[in-house]
Amino acid sequence: MDWLPTVQDELGRQGLDAWLVYDFRRSNPVAAPVLGPLLEGNTASRRVFLLVPREGVPTLAVHAIEVKSLRPAPGVNVVSYSSRESLRGVLEAMLKGRSRVAMEYSPAGDNPYVGRVDAGTVEWIRSFGVEVVSSGDVAQVLEVWTPEQLEQHLTAAAGVAAAKDAAFAYLAERARRGEEVRECAVQAVIMRRFADLGLVSATTPNVSFGAHAGDPHYHPIEGVRDAALAPGDVVLIDLWAKVDAKSAPYADVTWMGVDGEPTSELMSVWEAVKGARDAAVAAMRAAYAEGRWPSGGEADRAARAVLEKAGYGDAFTHRTGHSLGKDGPHGVAVHLDDFETSDARALRPGIGVTVEPGAYFQGFGVRSEINVYLTDAGPRVTTELQDELERL
Repeated sequence: MDWLPTVQDELGRQGLDAWLVYDFRRSNPVAAPVLGPLLEGNTASRRVFLLVPREGVPTLAVHAIEVKSLRPAPGVNVVSYSSRESLRGVLEAMLKGRSRVAMEYSPAGDNPYVGRVDAGTVEWIRSFGVEVVSSGDVAQVLEVWTPEQLEQHLTAAAGVAAAKDAAFAYLAERARRGEEVRECAVQAVIMRRFADLGLVSATTPNVSFGAHAGDPHYHPIEGVRDAALAPGDVVLIDLWAKVDAKSAPYADVTWMGVDGEPTSELMSVWEAVKGARDAAVAAMRAAYAEGRWPSGGEADRAARAVLEKAGYGDAFTHRTGHSLGKDGPHGVAVHLDDFETSDARALRPGIGVTVEPGAYFQGFGVRSEINVYLTDAGPRVTTELQDELERL
């Protein structure tokens, strides 16, 4: 329950009466950090509600057949129900005197990362005369990194940079010798370097040559799709890893190179993508200087405007960035997105995100990805900042 004071502070900041956490058979991953410890060892086969008030003791409502299998939870008031009518009575008592509560709900379905509670349940809670608002920023406090997690991320960032350097050194050596090199061979170099450094990765990295770089989520597979480097090819390497610890956050970067001299078209796209990356960070810094936390959508708009002005807006086909996770590189906190979704969540201190605008065409693609940690003073770039294309 170490999360309780921070959550209650956030409820007060937003002027909310409570956070009503709902789950049915582990259907709400946002609720896992809160409900997981309370339901450990419990089948949780029925509906569960946890009311976290702005002040006072939380109340956990579970089905009567599952009360006895709960672990003791000091500081939590446990109530039970059996029939749906008795559940209505329990909810009426829990919500009495409360006018605004947060749930995993996204107005108009704009942000599916937040909208985890089904529409019928939201309708039911509203029937008690309660206004339901999004819990997006309330739940985010559970994703704030500890000082130890920040250090783990910085260790991973240094290791990712070392693996990237090893990959481009391998490419450059074979290009000079005129030897064939394939995407999966470069993947293997990166994974060996991760192992040497004690880092782990949920999946193998993305290594894309030539036209494959024009596919933002291309992934080579040996024996299936595995291009050989050709003269003039663009090289895009997207790699991610973390310290081998369950709660450690990932580092995730994308680095660009070219075999030979870049064309004027490639350089034009590279400068625009790099400018979009830097514009997103500048927008975050400007908001913090004004004494406010920007939204993820705001940072996305700043990056997108640069590419649109350069004439590459239609080639930027994904969000600008995502939060950094622990189970994988993609987290559940705020994303830099006003394109695929409308992410109004705050880029609040203690959260780590990527900034990775790109532009993709039939023959090549370009992306530049860095990681940013939000401090009380604003964004801190935690990974290397690529300024020039790698020449092989």
